[in-house]
Amino acid sequence: MTSRAQASPWHLDAGGTTLVEAWDRNESGEALAGVVVGVDRRIWKGLSIRSEGHLTHVEQAGPDAWAHGISIGTRGWWQRSFGRPFVDLAFGWANASRETPPRGTTSNYLIISGGGIAIPAGDVSLELGARWFHVSNNGREGASHNPDIQSLGMVIAIGWMPGRR
Repeated sequence: MTSRAQASPWHLDAGGTTLVEAWDRNESGEALAGVVVGVDRRIWKGLSIRSEGHLTHVEQAGPDAWAHGISIGTRGWWQRSFGRPFVDLAFGWANASRETPPRGTTSNYLIISGGGIAIPAGDVSLELGARWFHVSNNGREGASHNPDIQSLGMVIAIGWMPGRR
């Protein structure tokens, strides 16, 4: 077994996410589904700096939208005999093909938090997680153009950590 000191500090993953608006509904409930690609680098023990790219389809009242964005934050990892639990917290920005949600804006801020477990098999792992995904423009266009999306859902990804056995 490779020790933590010998394993690469880098971790990459790619997967899919599906979320539904859970509370604080604006005029309608939105459903989101998309692809997420992430990279993180361990900076101290189980703490990593993490960045994700997002491509998300937003099913909403009126025309649907596609949002693409990026986030940066942290990921905390723990080593257990059954897998590697983790927690995430990130902030970011997304641009959408149309107002998201309706009466909103095409440019929004993101707040993402969640957690899950990576089940390793050598250098690769199956990663299962739960996620809160917040989309809002923080009122920069005025109160009448600041509906938000408070969504809950899941992420399923394949991860890769070089040198981990």
